[in-house]
Amino acid sequence: MLNLAAGARVVTDPVTGRGTLITSDSGVWTLNPTAAVALTELAHGGTVAGAEEELARRWPDIPPATLRADLDTLLAELRAAGVVTRW
Repeated sequence: MLNLAAGARVVTDPVTGRGTLITSDSGVWTLNPTAAVALTELAHGGTVAGAEEELARRWPDIPPATLRADLDTLLAELRAAGVVTRW
């Protein structure tokens, strides 16, 4: 299970779907709509599988393997930066 690091939060623009991830050390990540959806799921206690399901629901024309690969890439980058943690 992955969680956002302590103090990190996601703010999403409901009009554009884009988001911003703000970390406890005042780091700022600009998120495209898919990243915003995935991280919002995690921020609200969801799982990676739940984020994957929500992405598939919102973007049904994208092959599930593509969504999962993009999600894995995003989470790997955020793990490397210490923004998400594995519990």
